[in-house]
Amino acid sequence: MTAPVSAAADHPADRIYQVAGIDEPVDIIVDEWGVPHIYAGEHYDTFFAQGFNAARDRLWQIDLWRRRGLGQLAEVFGPAYVEQDRANRMFSYRGDMEREWASYGDDARRIAEAYTSGINAYIELTKENEDLLPWEFAFLRYEPALWEPEDVVRLRTHAISGNLSSEVERAYFVRDFGFQYEDIRSPLDAGWRTEIPKGLDLSVLPDNPDDLLRVYELATHPVEFSMDTVSVDFGNAEINGRPVVPADSRDSADSNTSGRLPDDTEDDRKEGSNTFAVSPERTATDRPLIASDPHRDQGVPSLRYIAHLNGPGINVIGAGEPGLPGVSLGHNDRIAFGLTIYDIDQEDLYVYDTNPENPNEYRYRGRWTPMDVETTEIPVRGHDPHPVEMKFTKHGPVIYEDEENNVAFAVRTVWSQPGTSAYFGSVEYMRAQNWDDFLKALDRWGTPAENQQYADVDGNIGWKPAGRTPVRPNWDGLLPVPGDGRYEWNGFYDMDKLPVSVNPERGWLQTNNEMRLFDEHETGPLPEYVNRKIGFEAAEPWRALRTREVLADMDEATVDSMLALQTDHVSVPGRLITAELDDITSDDPAVDRALELLRDWDLVMDLDSAGAALFDVWTDIHGAPGTGDGFLGQALLRAAVADPAAVDRIGEPAQTTLVDMVRHPEDWFPGDAVSARNEAIVSSLAEAVAKLTEDQGPDPAGWRYGFYNKQELLHPLSGLVDPHTRRAIDIEPEERKPVNNTVGDLGASWRYVAEPGNWDTAVAMNNPGQSGDPESPFYENLFLPWTRDETFPLLFDRAQITENAALRIRLEPAG
Repeated sequence: MTAPVSAAADHPADRIYQVAGIDEPVDIIVDEWGVPHIYAGEHYDTFFAQGFNAARDRLWQIDLWRRRGLGQLAEVFGPAYVEQDRANRMFSYRGDMEREWASYGDDARRIAEAYTSGINAYIELTKENEDLLPWEFAFLRYEPALWEPEDVVRLRTHAISGNLSSEVERAYFVRDFGFQYEDIRSPLDAGWRTEIPKGLDLSVLPDNPDDLLRVYELATHPVEFSMDTVSVDFGNAEINGRPVVPADSRDSADSNTSGRLPDDTEDDRKEGSNTFAVSPERTATDRPLIASDPHRDQGVPSLRYIAHLNGPGINVIGAGEPGLPGVSLGHNDRIAFGLTIYDIDQEDLYVYDTNPENPNEYRYRGRWTPMDVETTEIPVRGHDPHPVEMKFTKHGPVIYEDEENNVAFAVRTVWSQPGTSAYFGSVEYMRAQNWDDFLKALDRWGTPAENQQYADVDGNIGWKPAGRTPVRPNWDGLLPVPGDGRYEWNGFYDMDKLPVSVNPERGWLQTNNEMRLFDEHETGPLPEYVNRKIGFEAAEPWRALRTREVLADMDEATVDSMLALQTDHVSVPGRLITAELDDITSDDPAVDRALELLRDWDLVMDLDSAGAALFDVWTDIHGAPGTGDGFLGQALLRAAVADPAAVDRIGEPAQTTLVDMVRHPEDWFPGDAVSARNEAIVSSLAEAVAKLTEDQGPDPAGWRYGFYNKQELLHPLSGLVDPHTRRAIDIEPEERKPVNNTVGDLGASWRYVAEPGNWDTAVAMNNPGQSGDPESPFYENLFLPWTRDETFPLLFDRAQITENAALRIRLEPAG
């Protein structure tokens, strides 16, 4: 897996940089889609060059991620960010670094050292040539910070986590209404029923759940910017030769716009991810095929960054996060890999009695136990350092205290343990050569919990969930527990206690974030996995149902047919709901026409479809912006629940419940259940028709789903700058084909299909582009193709890469 490094004489480098930290020259060939292909003569120099190039394309983004994760925002943005800094410091990794590095593998530290040395080498170049510095630094008047290797793994609050928020939401609802409406509000997987843990007093919850979760949410949510929060005397910056001007007024609507970077903490259950693989006997090429499109929040710049690393002992291409070395999605020359979120409950809320005489003590195992109290100072731009106090119990950071009622709350997370830095574990499996190597690498995977999909050049396909899974001997993790010692994790399950499937007889595998407490989906949930209480809050099943039905009929699979499934927009909820409309009529001609439109609809969420527009306005199941809050769900909820306060709190039923209410009304409504359901359908359709008429006119022939299903990407600093600059840095609204809650979901900024053994047929997408520089041709070059469900070739062969080169960079050892 070695590759020559010498630049061909007929292809001289466009840019040459002298840098300290590499042993031999490194070539970076950027192809016409913006993907950097790195060729190094030494294994770790590939990671150095990856860090250097990530900084070249995304320096402001990764600097912001680092500052957020380490709690250093106020130092450059001012006092409004002190609370978020404190929160992130409480949740960053605080343990032993030797154990941390050892958890990932033999050379994890060396990889991080090389990667951060590459970032720092580019930062040093910006000090010599300020033209290399992204415009955001000049405008906000600060400089990027140098990285330590530990920074890569100490950042813990940037990835998907679960289930603290739903645990708290359930606690408040059960406190006020009991369990009677839980199957409507938030049904659990596998028919699981939870109960209030012995000793838990829900009356001690603070009145406002936002107060309870504020510290946790500050830590786990992206950085937001507005003229009200940023305390900066703006500097001189230019984009495309024009000055960047601050927004006119702190009181203007535009200047109060809050922007933020895309972030991996967005709840995957709302958007969803897909992976699937097909065995050689079911493909047209006698090789396996694999597709992967993990979905996240769309933004500019993109959450993910594609890179190709080629050197001794490594030849891997794919996507990762720009602040991390390696790739977590893609392939090497032997295996391909993709991932989707797997539902493992990795968080718990603990409730403590505190000492009335000393609020820094909590009752644990029958005695008062002191909290660890740490006082530190947070640097604040333009102000003296701000002193803050952080408290920790044996379980984790204290996020809320009520000294009047002598109670405190702390969070225990898997991701505070050694070896649980999000996605860093991929540095092991991306270099695996076969299924056994891959499984061994996954033994080290901590967070986030993932379905790992696999295919290789030998024709194997496999699926294995990976993630640190707490053993909860006497509770299920779905409600808070007393922190007095009765509810302790008993270590973590070995990885072989999680499901697995390799080369299934049916010839294909899929994961779509659905409940997967099984080895093979045909069996349904298996008691051995249910009883381990891995997690009961997976995503809705719609994408999984559609993926399975398409794969079951796919006998001659190709890259194109895999891509067609990846961009499929058939509405499974639409099919199930409209099948129940045959006998429903209305005295209102407009509603009757709407019923007929839904009955005739082809179930595809197409941009030009009137049926799709009506269905989403009516149900909000696919959630396009501006479609409303779900008229059907609200009407069904009012018919099923007599308590107005409960109706108000629930808002609308869970999607699976909504569909079941339509299909099986006798299970949900009192009295004449069918009439109650029909009345809800007719009345809610009238509301939907009224909204569509107001939005698009009274003639259904003129209704289009594309009117609602649009994508706009705002730069995080959009609200701080003038309209001309916003036009340069924002990406204006465009109708998009991707649709929530279909296989072709809107969250797929990264999309990938590959045929192991024939790597040059691989295709990919990374919306909106590879670069974070609005002056770069790769800033938004992929946005319009993304809205059209298109891809580009993910080149692997050097001859093709050279043929499609757009930029050549050479790094040479300094001196």
